[in-house]
Amino acid sequence: METFVQLIAAGLVTGTIYALIAAGYAVLYTATGFVNFALGAQAMIGGYLTYVFLPELPLLVRVLLAIVVSILVSVASWTFFYRRVAEKDMLSAVIMSFGFSIVMAEFIRIFAGGIPLPAESPFGSGVQQIGILSISNHSVAVLVVGAVLFVALALIFRSRGGMSIRAMFQDKEMAETLGIPTNRVIIGLFMFSGVFAAAAGILTGPILSMSPHMGTSLALIAFVGAILGGLGRISTAIIGAIMLGLLETLFAGYVSQGYRTTLVFAVFIVVLILRPAGIFGSNTKVKV
Repeated sequence: METFVQLIAAGLVTGTIYALIAAGYAVLYTATGFVNFALGAQAMIGGYLTYVFLPELPLLVRVLLAIVVSILVSVASWTFFYRRVAEKDMLSAVIMSFGFSIVMAEFIRIFAGGIPLPAESPFGSGVQQIGILSISNHSVAVLVVGAVLFVALALIFRSRGGMSIRAMFQDKEMAETLGIPTNRVIIGLFMFSGVFAAAAGILTGPILSMSPHMGTSLALIAFVGAILGGLGRISTAIIGAIMLGLLETLFAGYVSQGYRTTLVFAVFIVVLILRPAGIFGSNTKVKV
């Protein structure tokens, strides 16, 4: 029983990190049909800015810098690159985002080296004992920060200001007819995705250590999680990513640690065959 509880807690922590990236995917996909695979690389850069670069700056300043840089990368990449290609061919824009993530990873590798670097948790190395559950301060922080961001996102979308976002999700052309500034809304959604990506990188660093290509793995697994739940809705993408984190951790604990990545992509294939819209998704035509 104790092992099961520990694995569930670990799975929730892993799933929450996946869900941060998955939420970024879903926010953009539901509005534009675009899947930004560069979010994983943005998470990686956020981690490097927090734990590796500029160590002379206070931690809070580095965290804020990581978030700001991720937002700027999201907005600039859409404004100057993705949008121009997406207007002609959405699939080409999606592939471009994956290429952009590789460029960012190589850029970091050149300047910081390719050797994994340890990252010290800003929440300390302490462990909390809750009944039979032993959980680190950092893991608690992952769950709390993830919950706060998900709740904040839900509140924003349910507010009066979120009405324009919901209208655009339903019908972009009609929203434009009603005078809703869809381009500004899309920029705002890219900013949201940048915040979530930076948070994922900051929270992942002390768990996995920092490496230039950590973002590629994070991006792909989070995408599988979003597909598992249903990429067409933000809530289902988040739930799917958390489910995948639980499934991956339970598999590693009870079956094989070495084949956990194989499980992830096996799940991806099975879902695409049996339920392309995701477990909780509706059978709508795929936009990309």
